[in-house]
Amino acid sequence: MPLHQRINLEEDTQFLIWHIEEAEDELLKGLNLSKIDELNFQKRKRTSHRKEFLAARKLLMEAGISPQTLSYSQDGAPQLESGRQLSISHSTKIAGIALGEKPLGFDLEEYRPKIIKIAPRFLHSKEVFINQPPFIMEKLTLIWTAKEALYKALNQKGIIFSQQLCVAPFEWGEKQGSAKVFISDKTHNFSLNFIIEKAYCGTLATPIN
Repeated sequence: MPLHQRINLEEDTQFLIWHIEEAEDELLKGLNLSKIDELNFQKRKRTSHRKEFLAARKLLMEAGISPQTLSYSQDGAPQLESGRQLSISHSTKIAGIALGEKPLGFDLEEYRPKIIKIAPRFLHSKEVFINQPPFIMEKLTLIWTAKEALYKALNQKGIIFSQQLCVAPFEWGEKQGSAKVFISDKTHNFSLNFIIEKAYCGTLATPIN
């Protein structure tokens, strides 16, 4: 079963991860897509993108949610008819969703060396701890997923990753962390749940009230 992981957190929050190993035809079995989803699916020309799309819908079904209830806001954010919060992420061979009752963001990324070159674009000045070996590439990737997750949770355009999003120091292998978001002279605190695997990592971000 390609459903790799299902983690239930407090306050009715959970995330699920799918390892994409099937052919496209197999992923299509049992799926009943909405008309909008069917159009979006047909627009995807690369096989990997089509499989990522389908795997995310499979995860909705695993969570007991019909893909028919999924739509997208004007900003492109996924939303459910029930009003429950949803965040979707995928990266070639993996797909994931996070569900909860309060704002959240979820992101998965496979490890790639190019993250080291682009790191200055998204690192905050207080995140210098990340450049200490070992696992620099892996830690940079995790920082990136955290910031992508924060961005999704905020659902606000114009956020500057290197200035407004700051992840607190963590040790590689830790499952939890925290971050601060700076918006209009206000500081917002977020809890981070880290997912660390051999080929990829991810972060679930939720606000601390």
